[in-house]
Amino acid sequence: MINMNKKFNYKPLIEYTDYAGRKYIKPEKAGDLKKDMELFRKNGQAARKIFTEIVKSVEENVEGFHLQKVSSWMNQAQIARPYLWVFFKQEGDTENESGIALRVFKNEKTKKVGISMEVSFVERKIGKNTLERQNKVLELPIKNPLYYFVQFSKSKENCMLDRIEGSEKNRKKLIEDMEEGNIRKVLVKFDVEEIEKFENLEDLTKEFLKGFKLLMPFYLKTKEV
Repeated sequence: MINMNKKFNYKPLIEYTDYAGRKYIKPEKAGDLKKDMELFRKNGQAARKIFTEIVKSVEENVEGFHLQKVSSWMNQAQIARPYLWVFFKQEGDTENESGIALRVFKNEKTKKVGISMEVSFVERKIGKNTLERQNKVLELPIKNPLYYFVQFSKSKENCMLDRIEGSEKNRKKLIEDMEEGNIRKVLVKFDVEEIEKFENLEDLTKEFLKGFKLLMPFYLKTKEV
């Protein structure tokens, strides 16, 4: 049982972000790099363990949502994947429906590590109606601290997404862009910046619960047929 009031050690999760883009080689095949690769693996596993503790704490406090599998610390090409993620889904949600995801990120300006929350879906499990239902998030009014993450149609190949402030003006513009076929998908996001400023898991979890409350209407909107 995790002590929610105890000072929480975010260090393994934060430090593993420095491995972004690095190639992992099995230590027994790494030659002179054997010790480096053993440390690589140890750090990746430690980061995933910390992230798992965080998201399990969230799961215990959100009624009706179930944690899906936490992403691996490396991808299939054995490249470090420090920006770990996981989806929360409700009973009855199919694999191609939208859920609420938590993703590790690093602020490019401050270099501080945070965790974002978003209403989104798993790309590799996309279904016939996934995009149509996901993009219903534009039908609801929005304001800060929520914001949009938008993939314009021209960005499909490189998977680039643009951050757009959550405002009524921007929402109306995005609806126009959507109607003109210029947008592929729209996510709604909430950031928990600089996780290490939260002394313990209880305080961090409270911040995620704020995000859940703000994102719930958008999540429910994606369930409308």
